This record gives sequence, C-alpha cells and structure tokens, in this order.
Amino acid sequence: MKHFYFFRHGQTNENRDGKQYSIGNNAYLIELGVKQAQELSIYLSDKNLDIIYSSPFNRAVETAKIVAERYKDLHIKTNKALQERAFGFWHPETEEAKNRLKETLSIVKNFLDKVAAQTEYKNIAISSHGGITRALCFLAGKEVGVIKNCNCFHFFLENGKWTFIDNFDTGIEVKNISDKPAY
Repeated sequence: MKHFYFFRHGQTNENRDGKQYSIGNNAYLIELGVKQAQELSIYLSDKNLDIIYSSPFNRAVETAKIVAERYKDLHIKTNKALQERAFGFWHPETEEAKNRLKETLSIVKNFLDKVAAQTEYKNIAISSHGGITRALCFLAGKEVGVIKNCNCFHFFLENGKWTFIDNFDTGIEVKNISDKPAY
C-alpha cells in the first residue's frame, strides 16, 4: 500500500494580487503562504514521508522545503510534469480547451503511473499547483472544486485501486481570485 499526499503551494504574491494562475516562475510565497506551508508541515509531520516530488516553480519548491524541514534528509525531486499549465478551467467549451485539458491529464497520468509503479517509496508527497493538484485528485478518482493554498489531499493506492482518505485545509481564510474555479 502506498500513501499519496497531493498539495497546492502556499499563497504567493500573485495569488494576493488576484492573478488566477501563473505559468511562469515569478511567484513567490508571501508571509501568509509561509504560514500556510508551516501549518501543512505540521499535518504531514507524522506521515513518514519518503520523498516529495515538486513542480520546478519556486512557489511549489518553497512549500516543499518548508514541509521537508520537519524530516531528516527528506529529498525533493522536481519534475516538469507537475508545473502549472495554462488551462484554468474544468468545463472546456472549445476544441482547443478540450485538447489542452486532455494533454495535461495525459502528462500528469504518465507521471503518476511512474511514481505509483516504483517500489522504494511508500509515503509520497507531491507539491504542485491548483490545476495539477485537481488533475492528480481526478486521476485518483476524486473530483474536487476549489483548491485553496496548501490544501492537501490524502489517498492510498493498493492493488491498483485509489482510495481517498481525507484532506487538510490550513483553516487560514484567504479571499482571492485564484481560490475560485475559472468556469
């Protein structure tokens, strides 16, 4: 049995400023984002994490580093499959939108299948972005709507079957445009 913890990065300067998503690397955690990541790290501190996979974007890596501080020698591996992509929706209306969503799901599924197939890690965290976290949850069989900063979704995988366990919310109320689905 493998446990997976999919989480979105902490709040950034761009979230605060109302930007819906960012496919660049200019966003960074603000003080509130650091606090959210610290709250997340407390939740994950007893999960015996073996590895954290992260989007290569600063905001996801910063969040992963804060989580990793509670562990001794916990490695963070970045992977481009986890970086944010410009789709920002889940009910596509145009053929182009449908193709972008299908491509994103394919990229994320290939990554998740590879991680699930490896045998050395049993407790795996994935630090990413709202859209990618939503895709990970979808591929594990749970559709979610709003994904707030540092929301974490816990699943286990056994004999090829995904089971949702729980989710963690920092309880820190944030009101910004990026908290809302784009549809």
